[in-house]
Amino acid sequence: MCGRFNLYSNPAVLAEIFELLREPDWSARFNIAPAQPTLVIRQAGDGTRLASPIQWGLVPPWAKSASVGSQMINARSETAATKSAFSKAFLKQRCVIPADGFYEWEVITQKVKQPWHIYRTNHEILALAGLWETWHDTEEDTNLETFTILTTSANQFMSEIHDRMPVMLSQANWMRWLDPGLQDVAELNSLLVPAPEDWLTRDPISARVNSPRYDSADCIKPVKPSRGLF
Repeated sequence: MCGRFNLYSNPAVLAEIFELLREPDWSARFNIAPAQPTLVIRQAGDGTRLASPIQWGLVPPWAKSASVGSQMINARSETAATKSAFSKAFLKQRCVIPADGFYEWEVITQKVKQPWHIYRTNHEILALAGLWETWHDTEEDTNLETFTILTTSANQFMSEIHDRMPVMLSQANWMRWLDPGLQDVAELNSLLVPAPEDWLTRDPISARVNSPRYDSADCIKPVKPSRGLF
């Protein structure tokens, strides 16, 4: 799964990498948590790409309450095309979530979990596959935009910590994923595979990252790990 991540790259770098129409309004975040807004990249029919902050935790249009989003921070890629909460977005409202890294917790004992910061070995920005939706609040007469991150089975690297991992797209694949003209389910599903084994590395980090209220650069500072992988 993916329940916490970071994005601290310069907005100008993001605009260049993802060929955005303009630089996004974004300040570095080191501990992005569900229900918080983060940058999401979307593409219009004319090919224009924009990055704007929307809330993490997809709320389907038919939901009675926005609280449903807390249960939909991730969507299994294997079933997203057929689940009622995600099927429309899967065809027409796909997005990419840029991230410098993400966090996962290794279970050491029943009471001890070691948090790990996971990122590209070459320090390139990750392009996580996602879906977005608009939910209308009838009481407030306002619209809420939300997103979910797609997950897939873990590769060997990730399986040492967890059995799932976020879908990470190569440049060629994120360009295809964002194309609203692509609506072939089989072709889209072919993009949602585990990352290559040599893509990722990890550092043990402090348990301070456990609190979603803690957001500091030392979230990614390596520390001596608890008993576990090393």
